[in-house]
Amino acid sequence: MFVRALLFCVALMAAAVTIAFPATTSQEDDASKAYSMCWPGAVRQFQLTLPMSSVEREILLRAPVWPPQPVAEKDGPALKRYLEEHCPKPPVPRGELRVGFALGILGVGGFVLYWISPYWQILYHRLLRLRPGSGYRPDLADAVFRLADDAGVAVHGVWLNSDGYTTNAVAFGHWRRRHIELASGMVKRFDEDPGTFEVVVRHELGHIRHRDLDITQGVTALWGAFIVLLGAAFCFALSGDAGDGTYLLRLSFHLALLVCLLYAARNAFLQSRELHADAFAVRGGHTRTGQGEERRWSLDAFFVDLAAGRNGTGLPFGTHPALQRRRAALRHPALAGELSVWEAALTGCVALLAVNLLLGNSYDIMLTGRRLGFLEIDTLHPVYTWLALPLLLPAGAVLGAGIRHTVTAWGGARGGRAVMGRLALLALGLYAGLCAGCALHPSQTYGDRSVQLRSMWWSPVTDALGLGLALTAALSVLALALFALACDAVCGPRVASWWAGAYGVLITATWFPTALPGGSAPYVRGVVIGVALLGGALLAFPRRRPGSTPAPVPMVPQEPVTRTESPSVAGPRLLLAHAVTASAAAGAVIVAARLLVETPDAPLTLVAASGLVCYTGVLAGAAAAPHDAEFRRRIRYAVVCLVLSTGAAFLEALGGASPGVEPGLLLGAAAAGVAVAGRVSASAVYAFRHRHGPATGSPAAAPSDVAPQPRPAGTRCEPGNRHRRTAGQHR
Repeated sequence: MFVRALLFCVALMAAAVTIAFPATTSQEDDASKAYSMCWPGAVRQFQLTLPMSSVEREILLRAPVWPPQPVAEKDGPALKRYLEEHCPKPPVPRGELRVGFALGILGVGGFVLYWISPYWQILYHRLLRLRPGSGYRPDLADAVFRLADDAGVAVHGVWLNSDGYTTNAVAFGHWRRRHIELASGMVKRFDEDPGTFEVVVRHELGHIRHRDLDITQGVTALWGAFIVLLGAAFCFALSGDAGDGTYLLRLSFHLALLVCLLYAARNAFLQSRELHADAFAVRGGHTRTGQGEERRWSLDAFFVDLAAGRNGTGLPFGTHPALQRRRAALRHPALAGELSVWEAALTGCVALLAVNLLLGNSYDIMLTGRRLGFLEIDTLHPVYTWLALPLLLPAGAVLGAGIRHTVTAWGGARGGRAVMGRLALLALGLYAGLCAGCALHPSQTYGDRSVQLRSMWWSPVTDALGLGLALTAALSVLALALFALACDAVCGPRVASWWAGAYGVLITATWFPTALPGGSAPYVRGVVIGVALLGGALLAFPRRRPGSTPAPVPMVPQEPVTRTESPSVAGPRLLLAHAVTASAAAGAVIVAARLLVETPDAPLTLVAASGLVCYTGVLAGAAAAPHDAEFRRRIRYAVVCLVLSTGAAFLEALGGASPGVEPGLLLGAAAAGVAVAGRVSASAVYAFRHRHGPATGSPAAAPSDVAPQPRPAGTRCEPGNRHRRTAGQHR
């Protein structure tokens, strides 16, 4: 949790540094160009005014051309005065000042947003404070404070949101001033079903106990401050006062992509923390409203009740996990800490994209260090790969600890094919993220990007970028899995997580061996390989502790799921739809391969290409959807990606050689045909996958999944008496 937050913060700081260097004014740029053009001629004229030395006299006797020698050190002050008289004044380098200003905006702005966020929430939602012993419903405040004392959590205040009609509770606040907000629907829940009320409140108390509330609020505040900084840089680039507005615009576009990736990664972290809060809500001994197993059953029944009102709305990478994942983690608590495929892909993409941004401007950073006295002239290189380490090390810790939790959740060495399949998916996700991070890079101001790519560890083996990144992903996941299995066999859970994170740091450090201290790269690589081989050897002598894999927990029956989506056409029209979809998928694969080889500088071209690739991926996800609501939601997201791709292609065509309405009409008609064909093809695959399932109704639950326990008293499970709620507002 803390390492993920560190990765977010370092990525935002790297983006702020990247924005600071090219954000020069046009006056500074013009003055620098004028001085650079005047300086060589002025130095030559000054050399002609100096008396001829004996060496120069001998050269002049031998050759018809007199090459003046470098100015002696004793003539340096005179040369400086001559340049001041005959050349315009050079601009004062202010790169470090701009970097400090950008980091100051990020840090101070993030701190201010973090500190005022609870007060803003109280004012914006017009919350009513509930006090124990007096005022409106003091019994609610008494119950929340009692639960907080039982959980060992300090709560500063309890608030009621009278405008929220859902059964909802929210934890908010900042350091040492945490609050609990109750929606008005929780009042009725407290009166009719105190057991479920306790579970929901304990869930929010779990966020406070695990400290993920503070981390989430801090990361969100930094993210908001960087949005302000990015908007200011974008407006500065459009104003015409920027020295290199074109490059700054292109850089702002890539930084906007980084912000979107960080938003998705943050929400993936929020989903994980929700699962841990669920586990905290049902953990513990006997209380006034029930025991631990009763709380687990109440929370699962609460999830089942939410399934009936599911309408498929919400955003991708939502703040709350899918219902199936939530119930699976409730049944198998070890699944709460596993690393999902999306998290692996986002971690790799964020790390390499931020590394590309930093290394692309590393020459400016080195010049600043040279000016400040930190670096010598002989240490300057086109690419300063040491800058990759602050980003790669937290990414490695995230991958190491996450893969260790995944191995434990899927049964470790006894999982067999399930573990191998899960690790293969993680390697595929990490590979996709690394490819996207390498593809989404701005052009470098200095140096050649091939120098950056040649600094990666696989460059002596192959020059192919795709194959090299595939080796990076596959070998990293394999080594981390072997080490995690060995740690799970000989160490305790907490110690194993720490060791797995440390080993992940070592592995990612070897991705850029030139960033390591001189001569240490072979030793670090030898340690990484030796530890992986030792972990594989230890698997032959497992010493598992009893009870390391928790037994499944009984649950209530599964929620009703309809599976009625089917293709609207058949016969030749269905074959035509499959052909169109296959052609679009082949085009997306070709576009993705071109992005890996050469990334276009035009932002619209990159948006059009990325939109087509995302459309194909989301369409494949729709075909693999578990139920109709999820299928329709993913289809909508796929259409949005296709619309963005088509719009960017149309805007790019308007600036080409044949502007007009006709290209837009053709592109719109082609996009509509691809969208319709994709929907038909995806529904056909979806119907084929669920051909053995019932058309409507509830699938039969396995005997081990059903607990013959009475449901809590009240009418909350009756469809006619359910409170109105919106998606994403449950806890």
